[in-house]
Amino acid sequence: MNLFKGFSNEEKSRIRYIVSDVDDTITCDGLLHPDALNALYMIRERGLKTVLVTGGSAGWADGYIRQWPVDAVVAESGALLIYRKDGHIVYETNPSIDCDDYNYKRDELLRLTKDFVFSSDQYARLYDIAYEKMALDGKKEKKLFDAIRTLGGFALVSSIHVNVLFAPLNKRKGIDDFFPRLKDVLDIEMSIYEFYSHTLALGDSLNDEALFEAFPISVGNKRVYDEYGRFEHPPGYVTTLYGGDSFAKVIADLLV
Repeated sequence: MNLFKGFSNEEKSRIRYIVSDVDDTITCDGLLHPDALNALYMIRERGLKTVLVTGGSAGWADGYIRQWPVDAVVAESGALLIYRKDGHIVYETNPSIDCDDYNYKRDELLRLTKDFVFSSDQYARLYDIAYEKMALDGKKEKKLFDAIRTLGGFALVSSIHVNVLFAPLNKRKGIDDFFPRLKDVLDIEMSIYEFYSHTLALGDSLNDEALFEAFPISVGNKRVYDEYGRFEHPPGYVTTLYGGDSFAKVIADLLV
C-alpha cells in the first residue's frame, strides 16, 4: 500500500485530464463541500479537463454537467455519456446496450424485487437499477444475486449501492466505449492508451477498481484504505482522508 505523500514532478507534468468518481470521492455523505468544488474550478482554471465517471443516475449527471465545472459525465456505470455541444446538453447511449432485450430484463428484475429498497434516484435512471446496499439483508441479497444471474445481469458494488446493468459495463468500459466521442469533447489528439497515461483517476470503492487497473496514476481515498485487502487491482496511492477532503488535497498537490 502506497500512502499518498504527493505526486512526483514527472507525474505532475504528465497529467492533463482528471477522471473521477463522484459519490464519496468528490462528495462527503452526499454533500458537495466548498473545498471540493473549488478544486474542480482550479482544475479548469489550470487548463486541465475533467470527466466524471459515476454509478449515479442520468438525472444526477444532468445536474453535474449543467452546474459543475466539468467537461463530460459517464453515468450509470458506463451506460450513458452526457456533455455540452453548441449550448445544448447531449445524451448518448452506450452502443453495447440492446434496448429491446435490455428493457425486458430490466423490467423483469424490477418486478422480482419490487419489495426491495431502491436508491432514492431510481426514478431518474434510464438503464441501471440501484439498490440501497444497507437495506440488503442476507435473504434479500441472495434473492437479488440469484435473479441477476438468471436474467444475465451484471452487478457493480459502490460505497452505497448495488448497481445492476444488463450489459457487460463498468466505468473503464464506459470510458473505452465513449472514447471516440470524448476525443471530440475533450479535444484529444492521442490514442486511448496515451490518454490513460496522461490521466489521474480517483475513486473510493470496488466499482472504481476497473479505473485503478487501467490508469497508471490513480488515487483511492480512505474508503479504499479501509478495505484495501478486497481490491485485486488497488490504486497506485491511497489517502487517509474521506470524500471531498481527499479530493481537495490530491488536486491541491497536483496543481501546486
